[in-house]
Amino acid sequence: MTTEQTFLVTYGLHNFVRHAAAAGGNAFLIKRREGPDMVRHATSLIEGAYGDRADIRLV
Repeated sequence: MTTEQTFLVTYGLHNFVRHAAAAGGNAFLIKRREGPDMVRHATSLIEGAYGDRADIRLV
């Protein structure tokens, strides 16, 4: 598993967040069907771990 996949599994985000390598950073794709609290929680964890290197998108 990659570092990003391990991160998603560790924090229980792997069921609704996907990772894709992006030019010079990381793209995290969050499924829209999740509630706003879960989206906010996932966004907070990703920003805390990856900061400006993360591109977070709702799909």
